[in-house]
Amino acid sequence: MNHIRYGKVLATLTLLTAALLVQGVRPVQAQVRTSIEPLLILPGGAVAPGTGSILVRTKEGIGATLHAFGLVPGNAYTLWVAIFNDPKGCATSPCSPADFANPAAQGVLLFGTGQIAGDDGTVDFGAFRAVGDSSGKTEGTAEALEKPFKAEIHLAIRSHGPASADPAVLHEQLTTFNGGCPPNTCMTVQLAPHQP
Repeated sequence: MNHIRYGKVLATLTLLTAALLVQGVRPVQAQVRTSIEPLLILPGGAVAPGTGSILVRTKEGIGATLHAFGLVPGNAYTLWVAIFNDPKGCATSPCSPADFANPAAQGVLLFGTGQIAGDDGTVDFGAFRAVGDSSGKTEGTAEALEKPFKAEIHLAIRSHGPASADPAVLHEQLTTFNGGCPPNTCMTVQLAPHQP
């Protein structure tokens, strides 16, 4: 990765993290853990050049910022937060989508946010999930984030195809797991797994 692009990614992620702090995602008693991971292209798992994610864990919840690159300009994308509260219970390591049906993993898939990719194929996401907040739950045997410091967290970017000109359809594309599909094809295209 060239150093100029890498510097821009880190600068963007730093600004997004600062924005989360301004919005109230503040550490209490300085108990914070931060991890940085690239985004992986799915299927296959190759590192997506020019991408990055930062996950900040506190006892209140998790804050995430992502810079995605290599997306289709004008397409609608959503960020999903896959939480496995007990990753030791997962059938594989890292955990997989099959573990949402596995009660031992205590998995839950929660909505993060939605964006339309810019002309350069980039999207910046920022999201916060509080302990116990089950809003935006799509699937899983757990209801919400329970163990911020012990959970395995996957930040997943899902494509919903070209952004619709119809405001109602676009709202669905930017807020639901399969919004706009059909007629478009929805699929998870990039993923950043963060181990506990």
